[in-house]
Amino acid sequence: MKGFLAASVIALGLAGPLAVPRTAGAQTAYEAVDQPTDEQLQRYAAAVRKVSAVAAEYQPKLEAAQDEPAKQAVRVEADQKMVDQVEAGGMSVAEYNGISRAVRENPELRQKVERMVGQ
Repeated sequence: MKGFLAASVIALGLAGPLAVPRTAGAQTAYEAVDQPTDEQLQRYAAAVRKVSAVAAEYQPKLEAAQDEPAKQAVRVEADQKMVDQVEAGGMSVAEYNGISRAVRENPELRQKVERMVGQ
């Protein structure tokens, strides 16, 4: 079963975990990244900008969808585009999700990433 659109823009432009194909009951895959390197954070910030742009592009399409099957089709298309953007930037979805988790849990790291995303 395809995951639903879990990547959404959160405070100050940071994006949450990406949905990936998974089995029922499975959680979104992530790689534990408690202390990401500066290089990882640079790639992550670039990916956040791209994922946020995709989310902004697909939000009107999602709102315009007439029924749940149409909305699901938009979510699946957006999910795939987000995954493609992350992977094109040299990150795995698991690494992206792991850094997203670390950023949510560490206010200092969050501020650092917010500055990078704003550049």
